[in-house]
Amino acid sequence: MVTKPAFPLISVIVPAYNLEKMIAGTLRSLLNQDYPALEIIVVDDCSPDNTASAARDVLEDGNIPFKIIRHDENLGVSAARNTGMAASNGEFILFMDGDDYADSDFITELYNAMLSGGGCDLSFCGYRVRAEETGNESYRRIPRRLLKYCGRPQYLAALRLLKKFAPNICTVLFRSDFIASRRLLFEQGCSAGEDIEFFVKALVQSRRAGISTRCPYVYLIHKGMGSVAQSTTETQRLTRYAHNTEAHARLASYLDRYASEPLLVSLTRYMLHPQVCQRRLSLLALMGDRPSFDAMLSHDRVRRTLLSSCRSFRRKPEVFLKSLLLLAAPGVYFNKYKLSRRS
Repeated sequence: MVTKPAFPLISVIVPAYNLEKMIAGTLRSLLNQDYPALEIIVVDDCSPDNTASAARDVLEDGNIPFKIIRHDENLGVSAARNTGMAASNGEFILFMDGDDYADSDFITELYNAMLSGGGCDLSFCGYRVRAEETGNESYRRIPRRLLKYCGRPQYLAALRLLKKFAPNICTVLFRSDFIASRRLLFEQGCSAGEDIEFFVKALVQSRRAGISTRCPYVYLIHKGMGSVAQSTTETQRLTRYAHNTEAHARLASYLDRYASEPLLVSLTRYMLHPQVCQRRLSLLALMGDRPSFDAMLSHDRVRRTLLSSCRSFRRKPEVFLKSLLLLAAPGVYFNKYKLSRRS
């Protein structure tokens, strides 16, 4: 008779790019975790520096099983996370950015939240934002009132769309068989919006969610972080905006198919779809493409979608007001976004 281990294996996936000087601190915080059954998978996304060597130097001094996988070309963080999931052996999966930190009880906290919920497919907690230059921290807590919705994950998905809470993707523990059975993957090539897309899709498919109101994870703000490095030029900023827009669009289509919670269905139809139209029109304005802007806005379906946002006015009035501006004064809207590109 085979005895099941007291603590199931948790695979921690660490995507990394150009983090030679940062990744050691991240990995040490993982080696210091008090959860006793971990494997660490570092996915080096074809870094031009010595990220992989720096990771190996730290991990070889620890007593936790690890893998270091290197991409032959730079594919982005989504592809790196997908690679890590494919290589994982754990009963649970956790993502951690290669320039962040965690308190020693971080993984234990998420695991206990998973157990306390009973039948959970995922669990999540809050986090702290730390400025590297000053050391100042601010808290991104999960409201305690959300605890009563552990058994209604689609309602939690609706609250996430309304920005009533916003866990970092790195503060979410997933059951591996759940991720595999729902065929959930990060959108390869997407540089913005992929995290909320993945998280909300997971919530929608899950049976139950475990929640901790503590903040044992540290999201580090520094000059070399990926979101900053990918937003230094106008082209990069437009690309990120476009990727974020299409992440919204994919999520809206997914929710059209799988959402059943009344609030989530309503928000998808009357808030998220209008937001996708708004963002696509805003992108055309940012690009200075007035003919395409006017052509899109002239479509009856687009105009009906924008007007439908009146039905989300009570929960998200700014979406309807933005739609009104687009329909009543398209020139003003276009010029506002066109000018914002220059600022």
